[in-house]
Amino acid sequence: MVEIIPRKAAPLPFWLKILFYVLVILLVGAILSFFILGYLQKKSLTELQNLEGEISKERTPQKLTQEEEILTYQKKIKDFDLLLGSHFLPSKFFDFLEKTTHPRIWISQISLAPGEAQVSLTGQAESFTALGQQIQIPKSETLLKETKLTKISLGKKGEIEFILNLSFDPQFFK
Repeated sequence: MVEIIPRKAAPLPFWLKILFYVLVILLVGAILSFFILGYLQKKSLTELQNLEGEISKERTPQKLTQEEEILTYQKKIKDFDLLLGSHFLPSKFFDFLEKTTHPRIWISQISLAPGEAQVSLTGQAESFTALGQQIQIPKSETLLKETKLTKISLGKKGEIEFILNLSFDPQFFK
């Protein structure tokens, strides 16, 4: 059957009305935010261009050459620091040797390899006792890792000829 009398539409629930108004406010806020952020971006871009223009006015050819010169000196200093950091100081070994050599030992040859932290000493001892004491003296040093007696023989006049290898901590030569 066809209704001739129109009926009233059912009223919307209260929470649906509130949700509608909240969403409308959010939509208006998003649109306003879009335009405000666009304006602020354009303003900051023009300010950035103005500052860059001022900086370029301040950069004279003389200042540019000075900057380049300073940068080259800075690079040289960094390179020198790198070289100095990897430099070995074999002179430290001679202080160690002077302090730890037995009075009855004569060293005739020193083979020093600071990069490998190895030293080979060739020498003569008056007696086996002196040689044994010489081997024991440097063992108290903390930077000495290992002491090896690699060769021992009797010399023409009865002295003891020897080759003594010392292994150090790599930090010893730095």
